[in-house]
This record gives sequence, structure tokens and C-alpha cells, in this order.
Amino acid sequence: MEAIAIPLRRLQEEASWFARAGEIKLLHVTADATLRGAALKILMGQEVHADNRALYFRFDDEMTGPTHGWPERAARLREQFAEKAESLKPAGIQLAALRDVSTAPGAASRSPTAELAAQLFEARRALVEPLTQLVVVLAPTRVEDPQRFAAELSSMVGARELGDVRWIVVETDGDAIGPLARELGRAALSCACLVDGAAQGDALAAQGAAAVSDPVTVQPPSTSWRAPGAAPDVEPPPHVGAPPPASDEELRAVGLSPVFVKGGGEALKRLVLGAALAMRNKRQSDAVTLQARAAALCAEMEMPTEQVLNLHVLAGYHIAGQHGARAREVYLQAGALAHTHGFKDLEAQTELALGMLEAVDRAPAKAAAHYAAAGRLAEEAKIDVLAIEAWRMAGQLALEGRIETSAIDCWKRALDLADELDPKLAQSTSAAEIARALAAVYRKRGLVAPARSLEERSVELEQGTPPAEEAPPKTAGGAG
Repeated sequence: MEAIAIPLRRLQEEASWFARAGEIKLLHVTADATLRGAALKILMGQEVHADNRALYFRFDDEMTGPTHGWPERAARLREQFAEKAESLKPAGIQLAALRDVSTAPGAASRSPTAELAAQLFEARRALVEPLTQLVVVLAPTRVEDPQRFAAELSSMVGARELGDVRWIVVETDGDAIGPLARELGRAALSCACLVDGAAQGDALAAQGAAAVSDPVTVQPPSTSWRAPGAAPDVEPPPHVGAPPPASDEELRAVGLSPVFVKGGGEALKRLVLGAALAMRNKRQSDAVTLQARAAALCAEMEMPTEQVLNLHVLAGYHIAGQHGARAREVYLQAGALAHTHGFKDLEAQTELALGMLEAVDRAPAKAAAHYAAAGRLAEEAKIDVLAIEAWRMAGQLALEGRIETSAIDCWKRALDLADELDPKLAQSTSAAEIARALAAVYRKRGLVAPARSLEERSVELEQGTPPAEEAPPKTAGGAG
């Protein structure tokens, strides 16, 4: 869709110029959440730009907690530097050894950003020709204190010792770094990687988006050959040697819905596009009507997976219209359908949504029950990463509901799953956060030794290292 391609092309141009213009200190990108992944792929791709002379390091960590995650970024910088050093050897580029500053005297008393700044300084010293600079790509998934984030980044951007370190910041939920970019003047670039809503609406309409007034018609697609210039009401002759159309039984035998093949798929596309366009244009009632028709058409076509997914979208439209009770009814319908057909993954997603609704309604005990159900279903579906996050939320909400024993059980289950995963896969989950939360509960109960053990485990999880008594890792758990 051109409405999406335009901002990505704009970013490509700015990122390419940033790679060439070594004097630019900061590239500030504000992006739609839906474009975040594509934007980061473009930005990291500049490392192989023909004119680039820098190593790129990417950090997606949340800006939360007492240290805002800066020491953890320093640890990941060391890991990424080691990987890049190894990958450059075949090209004849031998980077110097990187000194680990975390063990230097006085490291414990440093400010939160000091370890990363010191590690960047050491990384710059380890570069050899033709590499002369470092680029730090910060794309935090959440920023707890935007003003503090801006102040901390400003201190590093302005540090003389980091003169050869340049910065890219991607924000999807604010403009914390905008003032810093404006303050830097010509030493900074700003790029809005945002979709033009009007252009996207026009594109959806051009693709045949349905309107509420349109009847839901299922017409077989035209597959006949037609001579150029032939009138639309002229029936073309049959194509010589063309096979007869497949029967309904033959289509079902290969897992296809006859109604879908014979025009239902096109009708479904028009309904879904029409609902999305109505929602973008703030016509929530029309969006609900069209999306409900899409879900009903999936039922008519005997496509239960697609019906559940379209019901999820419908519930989301109800939530956007602040109709939580109706959204709950739709989610319950989707959950029952997923349960009937044995779709454990979709049923887990439904339970997560129901838990979110209960949490919004300030019913933590009910919300915890839904998240726990999602955790069990995700385990049965072999989606261990999702299960860990579900158990984390179940424990957190149980604690808010003053059900401490249940919270402990949920968090222990999540950590058991994390210990079965490959350490690098477990690192991508919130298992480290769970370990710290459980340690805090244990300390409150006076269980000092288990709390200390969990705190040590949280460090191992953050660093992607196996536990002291490692079980054989399970690497397929996050793939579903």
C-alpha cells in the first residue's frame, strides 16, 4: 500500500544520508507502532551502506526501573561487539579486544548511564580502519519517564569522550527526544515515519472496501478469457482444453471452502477493508456492522479459524467504541468457538483479551483467572514464550488481588518454563522481571536465601546465560 510505502521511503532516504554524513550526531525517528519493525530493519540495514564507516548496535530494552536499563545495555553492547568482531574476520578486519568496564574499580557507584558511556568509549578504542565510529540505535518499547530519558541521552550525546559515537532514537509513543534534536540544530536529523490516514483511507477505498449500504453478495470470480475491447455482456467462447471447474466435493477434499473460492474470499476482503476504513474515519458503528458481517460470512464459509480471528477484530472495535460489555460477549463467543475446534492458541489469545477487560474493570482476581487460563492453554499449544507472559500477568494481578500464594505459584510456573528454554530465547521474555518480583515477595516473607537465589537468576536471565544447574534447553517452545 502506497500510504505505508511513502513514510518508509522517506526514512530510507534520511537513514542513508545519516550513514554518509558522519558529522550528524542524532537521527530522531517518530514512527507508527505498526511500522516500528520495518523502520528498525531499514535503520540497521545502513550498517552495510557503501559509505558507512560505523558499527551499529541496537537496543530495544524498556526505559523503566531505577537504572532505566542502561547497565543492561552495556552488557548487551559487549555481546554484540563480540559477535560483530567475529563476523568481520573473514573480511580481514581484526578488531582489538574490548575491555569489560563492569569489573573496573568503582563501577558499582557509577550513575546509570556511566557504564554504557564507558563501554562505548572502550568500543571506539577497539575499532580499526576502515571503521571509525559507533552508532547506537535506541528503540525502547516503553519509556516510563520521558523527561529523564531525554536528560540521560543528552548527557551522552554531549559527552566529548563520545565524539565518535552517534545516535538513532526510534519513538512510537511520544516525542521525548524532539527537543534535543531541535537543540542540536544541523547536527541532528528528524524523520516522521507516520502513515497518512487520509491517504491510507483512499487506498483502502480503491481496493474495493465495502460500505454498510452495500449488500453482502458472493459472486464467482471471472476466470474466462475476454478479447480486448469486447463488450462486458458478450459471453466469450470457452477456452480450448480448459479443465472443468472443480466441484464442491473436490474443493473440500483439499481443505478449501467452496463458498470462499467461488467469490466469498473477495466479499470477505471487501468487508474487512470497509470496516478498517470506517474505523479510521471514526465511524465506529459502521466498522462494527461491517466486521460483524465479515465474521458471519466466515461462519457461512465454514472457516472457523478465520471466524475466530474476525471476532477478535470485532471485539477490538467494540473496545475502541468504549463498549466493554459487548466486547466481552464477542470474546466469549470467540473463545467458545476456539474451544469447540481445539484451537488452543486462539483460545489462549481470547483468554488474554478477557483478562485485559477484567483488569480494566478493576477486577484483579477475575483477570488473574483469565490470564492463568491463557498460560495453561499456551503451554498446551507449545507456545512457551506466550505462556510465560500470561503467567507473569496472572501472578501480578493475583498479587494486586491480595492472593499472594496464587501469585507465587504463577510466577514459579513461568520461571520453570523459562528454565526449559534456550537461554537466549528466555532472555527475550520477561522472566528476569518475574524472578525479581518473586524475590521481593520472598524477602517480604523473610525467605532471604531463596530471594537471593532468584535475584542471581534474574541476572542470568537478563544476560542470556543458563542457570547454575542447567536442564537440556528446549529451543522450539517460542515458535508455537
